[in-house]
Amino acid sequence: MKVCPMLTMSFTLSAISLSAQQLPHLTAAPSACANLRNFALAEVRLTEVVDVRDSVGDTYKVRAPHCRVSGIIGKGIGFAAMLPNDWNQRLLMGGNGGFAGSINEGVLANAKSGYLTISTNTGHEASGATARWALNDLDRQRDYGYLGVHRTAVVGKALAKAFYGSEPRYSYFEGCSNGGRQGLMEAQRYPDDFDGIISGAPAAQWTRIAASFLKNTQAAFPDPSYFQRPIVTKENIALLGVKVLEKCDKLDGIADGIIDDPRDCHFDLGSVKACPQDRASADCLTRAQRRVIGRIYAPVTDRGGKVTYAGQPVGAENDPEGWSSWITGPDTWAQENMHVPTVQAMMATEAAKYFIFNDSTWDYSRYRGSLSDDAKSWGKIVDADNPDLSRFAARHGRLILWHGWADAAVNPLATIDYYDNVRARDPKASAYVRLFMEPGVEHCDGGPAPSDVPWLDVITRWVENGVAPSRVTATKSDSTGKIIMSRPLCAYPDRAVYTGKGDTRDAANFVCRSGAERRAPRPD
Repeated sequence: MKVCPMLTMSFTLSAISLSAQQLPHLTAAPSACANLRNFALAEVRLTEVVDVRDSVGDTYKVRAPHCRVSGIIGKGIGFAAMLPNDWNQRLLMGGNGGFAGSINEGVLANAKSGYLTISTNTGHEASGATARWALNDLDRQRDYGYLGVHRTAVVGKALAKAFYGSEPRYSYFEGCSNGGRQGLMEAQRYPDDFDGIISGAPAAQWTRIAASFLKNTQAAFPDPSYFQRPIVTKENIALLGVKVLEKCDKLDGIADGIIDDPRDCHFDLGSVKACPQDRASADCLTRAQRRVIGRIYAPVTDRGGKVTYAGQPVGAENDPEGWSSWITGPDTWAQENMHVPTVQAMMATEAAKYFIFNDSTWDYSRYRGSLSDDAKSWGKIVDADNPDLSRFAARHGRLILWHGWADAAVNPLATIDYYDNVRARDPKASAYVRLFMEPGVEHCDGGPAPSDVPWLDVITRWVENGVAPSRVTATKSDSTGKIIMSRPLCAYPDRAVYTGKGDTRDAANFVCRSGAERRAPRPD
């Protein structure tokens, strides 16, 4: 089955800048790869050891001499590692999207830059779109939740010792969405595994995210018969997107189709034209459509009425991978492959059936409970929202959080909430954790704004040189690779503000300012 593109993860490694520490490279002995066939570590079985000297056998396009190793840890945690003959003494691990189940091939190819790269399927083989493998299998659930990444990191370091005669000087992890959750889980549970962690759009509050997905699915598709006839159409979403931008696009002083911070946007759904006689049309909203959209903007509450997860912020309604794919549908891939209307519907039902209730017949349309409450046991396995990073900080670990403001999947407000909780617990937390919000960026990438950031370079300079990031530059390129737009990202709570002079598509014409320094938003 073709994997949903939104649930796959790949990484392009940015070159280490000249300001980063230059470590002496280690060269593996000619017999090092062959010797790995005798590698012995408790509960680890190697299934492949291949000495790759040229393009023949270069499965992951490393394009440099390396040793390709695959194996199984414990019951079924599959992993693959690329050990370059010319090693920069750094380990890089990549995260997994969705429900994992496959090797992150994108990160493995980065061995061409000298990194020992490694990835895991977290204990099962499957598309990242399904959780059927988790039904009544607590071991696999734990491997997915937190053990798979940790055990693979341990094996990666042991392989380095056996191959090069030395463990990595520095170890890094990069992931987005579920991969971002994996990174946070490492910082919280296994702080010795990595020196630097890049956690993008982290699905840290997995149980509350599932509750939000369920809320939206029940609102948009109260009965499965609506799968082919969505209440809220793509025309409605296009209208809504236009009205939101009309209200809020210029609040930052620039009319560019990008909302700087949705919290500044006080959009009234009632301002959108009501359909005469409540007859559906592309230029208005019916009462039913208005109810659905209002429910999506509303927060999740538990049985006691307490808010457990924020409602969807404005600003991602009509983006290419926005509401139509994630929330209101119809998403073609989800319909054809999983028989559900949207990616949120897919993720919520899979989580409920195979993790929360262990019932493959569970029907979202009949459920009237509080998923926030019913999923608490599952939360002990998958939620990575513990604000206590003291052990990670004590060993001088560094964490970068980032999140796109136009994310229609994982709510960006949840990442801000987590960061605020970390800082509330430790007022000095900015010494080891920084958050960067990305205006106009969708889930993990994409959208109208620049989203390409050399995060690995940023975290390397912070870990190895002590250069804490306060401003980084995001870029957007055309199909030829030419940069057509750049914007600065400022360490939260600072924001990038246009100076009023020069090209608004050039980061050089923006400055980072605190809330007290920013000009008050204009009312219209």
